[in-house]
Amino acid sequence: MKKSLVLLSAIGLAMLAGAPAQADDSSHPWNDEVGQWFVAPFIGYAWLDSNRLLDDGAYWGASVGKHLSEDWSAQITGYTGDYDNNGQKQSSWNWPASFDATLSGVSLDLMRVFSRDNKISPYVLGGLGYQYDNYEGLKGDADVTAALGLGLMWDVYRNGDGSRTVQVRPEIRQRWDFATGDTYSDTLVQVGIGLGWGPPRPAPVVAEAPPPPPPPPAKCSDQDGDGVCDADDKCPNTPAGDRVGPFGCSCDVVIRTHFAFDSAELTAEDKATLDGVATRLKDLQFVEGTATGHTDSVGTAEYNQKLSERRAQAVVDYLAAKGVGQGRIKAIGMGLTKPIADNATEEGRAQNRRVTIRRTDCGPAQ
Repeated sequence: MKKSLVLLSAIGLAMLAGAPAQADDSSHPWNDEVGQWFVAPFIGYAWLDSNRLLDDGAYWGASVGKHLSEDWSAQITGYTGDYDNNGQKQSSWNWPASFDATLSGVSLDLMRVFSRDNKISPYVLGGLGYQYDNYEGLKGDADVTAALGLGLMWDVYRNGDGSRTVQVRPEIRQRWDFATGDTYSDTLVQVGIGLGWGPPRPAPVVAEAPPPPPPPPAKCSDQDGDGVCDADDKCPNTPAGDRVGPFGCSCDVVIRTHFAFDSAELTAEDKATLDGVATRLKDLQFVEGTATGHTDSVGTAEYNQKLSERRAQAVVDYLAAKGVGQGRIKAIGMGLTKPIADNATEEGRAQNRRVTIRRTDCGPAQ
């Protein structure tokens, strides 16, 4: 009978160990007990070694311990139980003692835990302890004990932050009592309630929300419709369709001066035109450009190249004399290579004798 009960208990523990964790526990990782302390009161039933001359019976006690890691727990277990004499006596026992006994002890147990992250976690146990066998009417005997066992930690409750747990803990163990003159082997089956406590589970790290996108630029007044706000527009009333720079000034304005035949001297009309250009350029310090000189086709190419350069330089020098900083307008000579009119007529040759001023800070013309 004793062996059958032990076998059934072991089979029951194995079946519980193989049971899957409940799906509705997904809100908890079920391994929060690592690092927790626990106390586990229990009750059990002992099948005692027949050489003790005691009936089998119940016992009770409690364990106090800590879950050390994912794989290991340790505890100190205290227990006691009262057992009746089974009617047999040894010849050395003296009457009228009842020869009933109290078996009390303490042990240090180390537990190897498996699948701690599941709701049901089996473990194997090994322990060493000290037990006092007190037969009524006889001198007590204090002995070293050793134990091996199997058990389960079955999670039944965990609070929201994981700092409190409740476990049902069924266990079967074999205990050897190295008594004076004999060794007893007792089989024990018990059920305990483990109450665990420890630090709360760390709060999840919440990623900071990205900063909101910058607000769209406020609409501004743009009276001439050139895409530059009036507050920044240095050239209001730019003609519609003109390509403008960042300050709203036309990029494609072309200014021409004209020269007499074989001359690089500015006419009074040209000077008046350049006076206006100089005044404007002093206001618009961001503007840069070129003064490109040209000639008609009369004379050699080499001579006309030099003449076009003198004409361009004459314009640059005049603007510099009017306060336009050196380097803002650069002189370039193109000779006779870029006519804009027919050199076969006097009127066409007069149009080709010119200097053209263009902006260069807006990029190439479109």
